[in-house]
Amino acid sequence: MQHGRSNELIAYWEQLRGTRAAPERSEIAPAAIPRQLADIFILQASQDTEARFRLAGTRICSIHGRELKDSAFELLWQARDRRSISRLLANSITRKSPVAINAEGISARQRTALFEFILLPLANEVHEQFLIGMIVALGQPFWLESDSIVESRIRSITTLDTSRSQYAGGSRSSPNPKGAIHTIIGQNTDRLQLLDGGKSSRPLKTRAKPLPPH
Repeated sequence: MQHGRSNELIAYWEQLRGTRAAPERSEIAPAAIPRQLADIFILQASQDTEARFRLAGTRICSIHGRELKDSAFELLWQARDRRSISRLLANSITRKSPVAINAEGISARQRTALFEFILLPLANEVHEQFLIGMIVALGQPFWLESDSIVESRIRSITTLDTSRSQYAGGSRSSPNPKGAIHTIIGQNTDRLQLLDGGKSSRPLKTRAKPLPPH
């Protein structure tokens, strides 16, 4: 993880879930994570619907220049990344795997900034599925909340095996903890590919294309 607040949220998620695959949504207590609230969101989905924002923190909405509640998470992304994002969300929910996305946000005035997205699955409810997540800027461009981010593009994705990494107390850990499973999209790839412990597993069949040089 590249941002301290990301580690703090992951540590809180780990504390709540204990030995379970994921914590319950009802266990999330805003008072326990006050420093992160402006950067936190909750996604809600069902088997037949796309993931939508159930709530979004004030800084997330300010960065994107609009209220995000009830809008689709996929719409934050450039069109060619949306299928990969949809598959990633489904994979995270099914496997109860926390995910980190490094992304480049593009503003209305064509400025760029780097962001870290964190996706942490919650326990399934009767007909609904939920994730809690965070969006934080890596750096603080002076224009960030005045020139709205209109789309983001994937730079890299890491699916973390938190059972083998160090998040206790919100301390910073290696961005590539031992035992992590990496899902990588980069300039030299033409599909979403899972790499487990450095060995390639079967690639997911997506239509993600190489990112243009910039």
